[in-house]
Amino acid sequence: MMTNLYAGLIAGILNIAAIPFIIFVATKRGWFDKVNDRKIHTGEISRLGGVGIFWSFAFTLLLVSIFSRDAAKDALTYWPVGLALLLVHVVGLVDDFKDLRAKLKFAAHLAAALIVVSAGYHFRTIYLPFVGTLQLGFWSYPLTIFWIVGVINALNMIDGLDGLSGGISVIGTLAFALIFIQRQMGTPSVAAVALVGSLAAYLFYNFPPARIFMGDSGSTFLGFILALFPLLAVPRQTDSGLWFYDGITILLIPIFDSFAAIIRRMRQGLPIMSADKWHLHHKLLHLGMNVRGILAVIYALCMALGLAAASVLYLSPLVHWLVIMAAWFSVGLFFTVLHFKKEKSLELASQGGAE
Repeated sequence: MMTNLYAGLIAGILNIAAIPFIIFVATKRGWFDKVNDRKIHTGEISRLGGVGIFWSFAFTLLLVSIFSRDAAKDALTYWPVGLALLLVHVVGLVDDFKDLRAKLKFAAHLAAALIVVSAGYHFRTIYLPFVGTLQLGFWSYPLTIFWIVGVINALNMIDGLDGLSGGISVIGTLAFALIFIQRQMGTPSVAAVALVGSLAAYLFYNFPPARIFMGDSGSTFLGFILALFPLLAVPRQTDSGLWFYDGITILLIPIFDSFAAIIRRMRQGLPIMSADKWHLHHKLLHLGMNVRGILAVIYALCMALGLAAASVLYLSPLVHWLVIMAAWFSVGLFFTVLHFKKEKSLELASQGGAE
């Protein structure tokens, strides 16, 4: 437990010290986020916050592995995970400067997913109510790859408002940390708590009005590691049939938002990775909410979903599955109502303009 606490404190201190330096260098070099019609912010703001998040997290885990025998042993097991995380972060960092083609980024994310899957980190079973736990067999590999690449892009797509991706990520990581700690999973719990510390420091500078953004180097790294957390538990747990549901539940807001965006763009005949201004936070802005109010709503939803996922610690598999299904239905209903409210608002606005 003390190792977890130290990891969180060290990562937080490192990042809270690193970000002012990153902002200083970015200001000197003119490394600012581009302002365009799709973006909400104005002014010159660095998008290199992901550098602080990643390296404060990585350096903390390195220190823990040096001073902890158990962590040092686990480092030999988890090195493919570290390699994949580094690949995703570096590609995201290059994209922050060079605007890489979508196909190249997809190839890098796919390669990172293949690295961890080939190292043995994949969903092996899935729970079905009234049936039990079923072996996925061959389908565990494509399912896990789809899961990883999908979550990377979901976190990346929702990163459009001060404090949004960082807040969603820290709440989700706290939910994973709670489960890991309660189940006495050493390295995953240390990693989760370290990430919480790093993200808390980042949010200090990113909460509106933001002084720094995480950029693709941060959002893709966070998407990847959040997708990995349920997979890190699979080799050591016998109830992995529920981890797939728990992972989706904890990350349901960005998953639903990206799913809605894909459907919206397909209906409009646009590329699914094209940008628009109708993500969840855009719709809430359109309905008249301010930025902090939007964050409060989304944070509350994420907390409720995190608690629903953490109920796996206390409920039977069937009851836990029913709780999760209720959470999914509630969030789906929220997105549906919000969609029709947005459509009604646009209709009234067009009628007012016509008059």
